[in-house]
Amino acid sequence: MKKLYDFYLNQLKHTHYVELNFEQFGDMLTNLEYIVQRVDNEICGLLIYSVDEFVDINLVIGEASSYKPLIQQLIDKTTKDIRIHYHKPYHLAWYAKEHMIHPNEQGVIYDSQLHKTYLELGFKETSIQETYFLDLKQFKLDNTISEKLETLNYKGYDVTLYNPLKHKGMDIFLTKLQSDSFRYAIMANLSRKRPDPLLIVTKDNQVMGFSGPLLIANDFRGMFSGIEIVSEVRGLGLGKILFQKLCQTLQQMGAKYMTLFTGNKNAAKYIYLSAGFEIVQKFALMVYERH
Repeated sequence: MKKLYDFYLNQLKHTHYVELNFEQFGDMLTNLEYIVQRVDNEICGLLIYSVDEFVDINLVIGEASSYKPLIQQLIDKTTKDIRIHYHKPYHLAWYAKEHMIHPNEQGVIYDSQLHKTYLELGFKETSIQETYFLDLKQFKLDNTISEKLETLNYKGYDVTLYNPLKHKGMDIFLTKLQSDSFRYAIMANLSRKRPDPLLIVTKDNQVMGFSGPLLIANDFRGMFSGIEIVSEVRGLGLGKILFQKLCQTLQQMGAKYMTLFTGNKNAAKYIYLSAGFEIVQKFALMVYERH
């Protein structure tokens, strides 16, 4: 395993990945499966993957000439569909900008040599994902946001931090959430003795939307589990207000930057761009289908 780790470290400088220590790397190899490509008994490529309903490729690293034989070996080895996806069994953090980290790679870098190799071997793109970055030191709440919120306040709407003594209807709101992961994140947080802050949208103190729970990583990246507003209050501009208040609140909590990602066809991207985020990377999600 030491030879593989040494190879990994040597190749890492040519990638955007955050370095795994020896124990973390060993844990990934122990829990997943892998293929090694050698030339003249020297390691030149490594492919790490998992097998469940799909075969999910977790990491491909090495010389570009090793990509095709590695992936072809995997194709020949399994009869299941093969995916490149952000739902990886082992999340790999990467540097979105300088020393600033995004916690999970979203796919394969668009138009990279690895991406081109997948296409050559018959993989199809299922979507393009974009990663966004914001330097919170530069963030300022848009003046129009404050004005719009003030107008909405007169109609009974607000965007504020959740207070269980004041706000009502959290249980009803949770049943309306379309995402199970968002629901579980909120419920787990609220069950804690000291819950993390949760931004909400309200109508007459009834919960109608959320963003959070709000956390700060060790490297001062502002984190949140999700953002969603129920259909009854959409179309009023509350999503844009909620998102900018999210950025402001994380900034006030001490976060220095934020990263997030979404599909390039998701209209929410315009909310991110209007808040000052920039696109720092594009990834392709791909699948090799068995017919």
